[in-house]
Amino acid sequence: MSKLTAPNLSRIQDLADEVAKELQRSVEVTTPSINVIAASAQLGAIDSHRAASILDRTPPPEPIPWMLSFGIQDSTVPVRLPANEDYGMLPRVVVPLRRGADLVGHVWIIDEPALSDAALSSVAPQLNTLTQLVDERDAPLAARAQVLGDLARDILAGDESALAAARERDFLPRDGELLIHRIDVDGDLMQLAIELARPLRRRPFLAMDSHDSLVIIESPRDAEDTKVLIEAVVSAALTAGTAIGARGSAPTARRARFMADVARLTGQEAMDWVLAGAWRALLGWDLSPATVRALSPDVGLLLDDERNSYWETLLVYFEHARNVSDTAAALYIHRATLHYRLDRVREILGAQALDDGWRCAALHVALKLHAALNRRYNLSS
Repeated sequence: MSKLTAPNLSRIQDLADEVAKELQRSVEVTTPSINVIAASAQLGAIDSHRAASILDRTPPPEPIPWMLSFGIQDSTVPVRLPANEDYGMLPRVVVPLRRGADLVGHVWIIDEPALSDAALSSVAPQLNTLTQLVDERDAPLAARAQVLGDLARDILAGDESALAAARERDFLPRDGELLIHRIDVDGDLMQLAIELARPLRRRPFLAMDSHDSLVIIESPRDAEDTKVLIEAVVSAALTAGTAIGARGSAPTARRARFMADVARLTGQEAMDWVLAGAWRALLGWDLSPATVRALSPDVGLLLDDERNSYWETLLVYFEHARNVSDTAAALYIHRATLHYRLDRVREILGAQALDDGWRCAALHVALKLHAALNRRYNLSS
């Protein structure tokens, strides 16, 4: 199995320069996830997108879905992308580098003025050699992904020596608290893990294929570190042909899984343990109708009453800190109508039901869960 060596990279760079000189325009060689391996010296026109991708070694994330919409991941022939003023991009020719059916990379060529097919054919020998070199460069990635995944698994199992080893080998930062992300993925998890194993210039992290989801371990300095990491995961998922779903983030794997469950249930993109509020009180409980009634018998009384629409009014009342004016405005009803409904709730639950703080706390959490289940599964009550 080939290793990433200075001669490998030097030869890829030389070939990028050869192609650029032959065609008299700028060239980039990238991974399938569009991270830059080599960029030629500047020849001809340049745009802000090329400048940013060379500087950061990865393209800005915003235009990636647009670029992928032209089928560059599936094509076996060069694809022409038109100019896009919104993203500051000149036209490009994207040449897929394939070993058999496998996409190993792309060559991006500024297409201003437009290249002829004959001109592209003239650099076919260099492109064939680039395909071989880029493929060899990526050969160790599956093994690297396995090593990173095994380390992540040991760390999550509480192995302090594995954590020390990850920090020592710069797979994680040398200090800082760990943050675990559990991410739903639709598609080939292993391919996504391999994409994330590419050594790039960003704060290190570990990724693990957990069969039904992707687990990420990071040690962020601040929220911006996490934002950049998640953007990288989304970008890698796009190019790996996978789709990212709900994400849960927490200091432990168990809590991260639960946060992902809550995010999925409530239809949110992500749920963070720190910001999850009373959802944290449900850790260890099934997110099910049985739990709703177990948490608060009062909810059962409301749902079983023939006027069971009052539970929604009560939830909005709690969500607005029991403020009558704000609740009435949120429900688009008169204050008198709200008072009438709350009186009906007291008839069902008892005159003092809404004056008991602990009772109302349990009622609020149970109603919140019921509302989420009702939206997701279209429960009848």
